[in-house]
Amino acid sequence: ASGLQMATVRLKGLEGNVLQVEGLDPKAGSLVYDLMPAAPSWAGQTTAEQLMLTPRQDFVSSVCAHDRTRLLIKAAEIHGHYCPGIALGVMASLCGLKGLGVESLIFDGIMEELLAIVEINACFADGVQAVAGCTLGNNALVLRDLGHTAVTFVQRDRKEGLRVRVKPEFKDRVIRLAPEFYPLLEKVIIQRQGSAHDLVIFKEQARQAAFGMIEFDFKDLFVTQWITPRLPDYAPISPLVICAQCKEPVLASKTLPQGDSGAICLSCAGQPISQVDGRGIVKQSITPPHGAAR
Repeated sequence: ASGLQMATVRLKGLEGNVLQVEGLDPKAGSLVYDLMPAAPSWAGQTTAEQLMLTPRQDFVSSVCAHDRTRLLIKAAEIHGHYCPGIALGVMASLCGLKGLGVESLIFDGIMEELLAIVEINACFADGVQAVAGCTLGNNALVLRDLGHTAVTFVQRDRKEGLRVRVKPEFKDRVIRLAPEFYPLLEKVIIQRQGSAHDLVIFKEQARQAAFGMIEFDFKDLFVTQWITPRLPDYAPISPLVICAQCKEPVLASKTLPQGDSGAICLSCAGQPISQVDGRGIVKQSITPPHGAAR
């Protein structure tokens, strides 16, 4: 093996099973022994300059390297804590992206070509947003308020998407990993009656369950199925206008015409709106969030 050399190459494109790369310049007749995705180390070798060009490099490299631990930690940076739900979201995303193929990772959230259709607004959804890069803000995350711990990954140029749903027996696995998790969940979170010590133990149990969950095989946690989902249209590009009443900038698509005076926002018009909160997607009557215009 003394004649082996290593090189870091950049993926330029993918066509079928053919990778187009740059930075690989072997001598004539030499053998490319292996081509593996490079993952940045824990030493923080991903520089600010690299992240300025490809902000999701750490996530993509960790997915390619199947680094579940790092992905769970990075997802928890967004979610705020460890729990079985965030771990399941991370694992479901790894499972779904692997099923779609490597081309699903060449995604920057701009063109909405990769969509994640989640069916629950809970911890699971944050794991999906972190690992897949499909978020509410880049219009690549679709919430269908069904209450199922499931997600469908689909690319717009394909007819079929891969639905990944959690098996019912996942709770048994959580209990084996962290026996006190569910009793403390009931006491600390649901009833809000736990002590400060209970909260400390609950967080430790949740962390123990999360890091245990990522050690399982996908088949132990999920059922996968190829389906033909109904996809939303591309997000419309709506200009900002100034509300004639509160004088705040607002999307033109979220206003009501007011004759010659222009348009007013839904808040000033007192219109009921759809709101995503802990209950899911609900209709909500609101009052303007602002005071009098100054």
